[in-house]
Amino acid sequence: MKNPNAAKWVTAWGTATLVAGEEQIPKNPPLSGCTLRQQIRPSISGSTLRLTLSNQFGREPLEIEKMIIARHIDPNSSAIDLSTITPVTVSGRTSFTLQPGEIIMTDPADFDFSAFSDISVSLKLGAVPEILTCHTASRCTAWILPGDHLCDPELSECEEMTSWYFIAGLDTLCGDDFGAIVCFGDSLTDGASVTTNAFKRYTDELARLVHADPEMNRLSVVNRGIGATALYFYGEDCGKKRFERDVLNTAGVKYLVMLYGVNDIGASKDDISQALISEYKSVILTSHAAGIKVYGCTVTPFKGNAYYSELHEKIRKTVNRFILSEDSGFDGVIDLAAAVASQDDPEKMDRRYVSVWNDYLHFNDGGYTFIGQTVYKKLKEFNVK
Repeated sequence: MKNPNAAKWVTAWGTATLVAGEEQIPKNPPLSGCTLRQQIRPSISGSTLRLTLSNQFGREPLEIEKMIIARHIDPNSSAIDLSTITPVTVSGRTSFTLQPGEIIMTDPADFDFSAFSDISVSLKLGAVPEILTCHTASRCTAWILPGDHLCDPELSECEEMTSWYFIAGLDTLCGDDFGAIVCFGDSLTDGASVTTNAFKRYTDELARLVHADPEMNRLSVVNRGIGATALYFYGEDCGKKRFERDVLNTAGVKYLVMLYGVNDIGASKDDISQALISEYKSVILTSHAAGIKVYGCTVTPFKGNAYYSELHEKIRKTVNRFILSEDSGFDGVIDLAAAVASQDDPEKMDRRYVSVWNDYLHFNDGGYTFIGQTVYKKLKEFNVK
């Protein structure tokens, strides 16, 4: 290994996987037999890495005939730096298979990379399961071309998608004082409505600010958000069911920022405030038992959206009072609800932050940037380092 002072693995980039929907399934061409080139952006530097690959939801084997990493030149292009191509192996093999439901780590590979320097992950695929394991909304481009084009400097006349397929994490060997901040939540964490390839999720801004801070720059920021999920209320991808995989199993996790609950509230037909509070407490207890500090974000306003009703607003206010209370159990609280609320109507989001969808639930690029700045300032106050 290149770094003699490296003491532990820390996740430098990660995402949360789920079943691909119909819109995320490549059809022209399908993935089988193709080269799949994807881009990821780590938030800390490293010289040795390993990747987490997942066939968690596949019912048939996933065949990876070859796999390489390289420096990705431009997020808007498939071009790679050929001089940096590095093969990826599993148990020393360049060709390997993930069985149905299997999640694996690749072998460690020597590869120098800087924080926010994009890495290309290219796979030559054999047989691919009918049910694809992916992160449906990567907010950046992936390229698909039939045949073996792993070492092509650029892929032309290919299919473009905006999902990550089969990759779930990149870890790097770090000093013992390094760690990870995991941001856990729904579409507000996942970055719904942001500009593709612009890296405008709130976690992107948070990562940039953390990296620029000499007291915090040994921390990575890992986005484990999945859009349209709830903390507990519905779905196989709810936070409660994926907490161990996406938070506890993140290498080097020290801190958790949780912005979760709006979809639980929006889907409820009764007052679920105490049930939602109970789930917050469960996350806090489990995290503390694992040595993770937890920072809770208040549920942001959604008046003007179909989620809004007197019942849902009552739940939101009750839950936010709990989050803000001294006996909540959180190690710190980030009052995003107050930060983004309209001065004229605190039940409504300030117009400046409303998404391009005009839905008064999600943020626009500037809104996510503001959220990232707000979270950073509070983490700084909490002496996170």
